[in-house]
Amino acid sequence: RPVHDAVANDNLETMWLLLSYGADPTLATYSGQTAVKLATSEVMKRFLCDYLSDLQGRTDGDPRTAWDFYSSSVLEGKDSIGCDLLLNPPGSSDQEEEEQEADNFMFEFSDKPLLPSYNLQVSVSRAPCNWFLFSDVLKRLKLSSRIFQARFPHLEIATLPKAEFQRQVSLSQVLAQEEVQESPEPAQGPAETVELVHYEPELLQLLGSAVEY
Repeated sequence: RPVHDAVANDNLETMWLLLSYGADPTLATYSGQTAVKLATSEVMKRFLCDYLSDLQGRTDGDPRTAWDFYSSSVLEGKDSIGCDLLLNPPGSSDQEEEEQEADNFMFEFSDKPLLPSYNLQVSVSRAPCNWFLFSDVLKRLKLSSRIFQARFPHLEIATLPKAEFQRQVSLSQVLAQEEVQESPEPAQGPAETVELVHYEPELLQLLGSAVEY
């Protein structure tokens, strides 16, 4: 066998190559001699013994150095890295997994051009959210303001000063400068305010859009 030939010729490089390709150093010849018994030089014997010891494991009383693998906590300490990377790997908590499962994407499909929506902060006490211009919604539905509010009293309508509306739209990262200039002018009332209606799935369906999650 090639393993026995390499040992008999004391060719350490060939033996190492054969072992790296999966050769079995425990195979014996027809006369019952293993590779270790065929080895004549001390270098070959030590190489084969160490190789077999690494495969089979070393005893506690073995004075030779064993291969021990540690996590980085041996070098840095648990206090500095926060955890033992092998014994206690960090992972997402159940709460984080529930939050990830709760994240849904909403897709809107419509045969008509979608009305422009604006991400605005209408009050200091609430975060920015999406709004439609109330005038655009009334024009699309062909309803008056009084009839709309009578039919859909649960849909939120808010007002925003015209100057503040233009400021927030101009600072939006979604619209380009050309789109901001070409955005429809809201109806100007006596108090220079803009009426907005909250962006909701129910309103999208009223506008002819199909909403899927």
